[in-house]
Amino acid sequence: MSDLIKQIPLPQSAEYLFYPSGDGCELALFNDVTYEDFEAYADNLIENAFKLINENKIENNYFKFFKNDRLTVSFGFYECDKTMRVVVDSNINLPQFKPCNNIVKREKTTLWQFEVDHSLIDCGMCYIFRTATGAFFIIDSAHTYSVNDCERIHKFLRERTPEDEKIRIAGWFFSHGHEDHIAQFINYFNFFCEDTVIDNLYFNFISLDHRDGDEWMDTLRGYYKMFRNAIENHPEVNVIRLHTGQSFYVDNLKIDVLCSHEDVFPNDNSNYNDSSVVIMVTAENTKVLLPGDAGHEESYILEARYPKYLKSDIVQQAHHGHFGTTDNFYRLVYADVTLFPVTQIKFDEELDHWSANRVSLEIADEYYIASNGTVEIDLPYKKGEIKVFPDETFESFKGVYDLWSYEYTKEYKEKLYKEYLSRGGKPLDEYKDGF
Repeated sequence: MSDLIKQIPLPQSAEYLFYPSGDGCELALFNDVTYEDFEAYADNLIENAFKLINENKIENNYFKFFKNDRLTVSFGFYECDKTMRVVVDSNINLPQFKPCNNIVKREKTTLWQFEVDHSLIDCGMCYIFRTATGAFFIIDSAHTYSVNDCERIHKFLRERTPEDEKIRIAGWFFSHGHEDHIAQFINYFNFFCEDTVIDNLYFNFISLDHRDGDEWMDTLRGYYKMFRNAIENHPEVNVIRLHTGQSFYVDNLKIDVLCSHEDVFPNDNSNYNDSSVVIMVTAENTKVLLPGDAGHEESYILEARYPKYLKSDIVQQAHHGHFGTTDNFYRLVYADVTLFPVTQIKFDEELDHWSANRVSLEIADEYYIASNGTVEIDLPYKKGEIKVFPDETFESFKGVYDLWSYEYTKEYKEKLYKEYLSRGGKPLDEYKDGF
């Protein structure tokens, strides 16, 4: 055990489970706790020179956040299972807890499901919010094999920023550290910072030394290192580690942190996707739920803690519509719009396989697949007013076969290409002589 937890005053008689959250962060889990215990423990921190920075309530869950000159401390009490989680973090940067006053409104608040380049890869996701000030809040990026996407993301932002101004990214959020979520951010950070101001980076990656990480830590190590190196090369950008219960603001966006890997403990986290930071973005009376790649473990937590609060207008289908959150999760979310960050091919293959996709579609009035063109949703959301841009990318079937050995029938490829052209896609020389 490190000494971070020991640096805060906890009752000597209280027993807790210790979790090394990683990267200068630790957690103590207390079971069989009452709300009165939670308040008493928090008061004890104030008596020992910690300043209460913020407190919050999300459904029947209570949160308090403290700080001194060396540490931040997050207290969370969960009525559903009578637990308290105390997170001690050596990163003292905190998000903007108070609403941003005196915002000068320059633009309509908008959400885009960005069409990542799926020519060679069937995963990856990128969502872009434009705030009322004209700045951007970005969720994740794209895969290494989406080879041009750092340029495409930059072009997209540049076209929506006045010529005489730098692109302002008020926040870039990362749900977790898989390469299809962070790789093109790394490239963007390395190549386009001269034309871009990035205010804050938000994430909370699980430690590569995690006890359950035998199956995933080696495949992640290289991208973790590149991600960290990119950040270290830009010390001017503020890094904020997110913790459950934080409700913070980016311009006119309100962002609730609902779950992270710190909530899965002590349960098994051998499914790395269950380290996703799950957020709810609220703007213009529209709630957008973004679970990243969250799996069943996080789904059970979310369902138990927030059975009413999960109700949303728009939901991103967890883990691209692969094995992710449960059927019941989508029944609680009950979203009007479902966004699938996936290709048409995988959507078709998995619709019969995963009942959660079918449940989400049965509920939704509208759904959109990311490979079929960037989707634009002005907020507040109004049914029937969503715009879809012309389709920009299409599968290189030879490249897909060479990389992944995926094969498709001539008839299916012809069908997909015909649909691509019908969505405004440009004819491709690769297929001018057919399939």
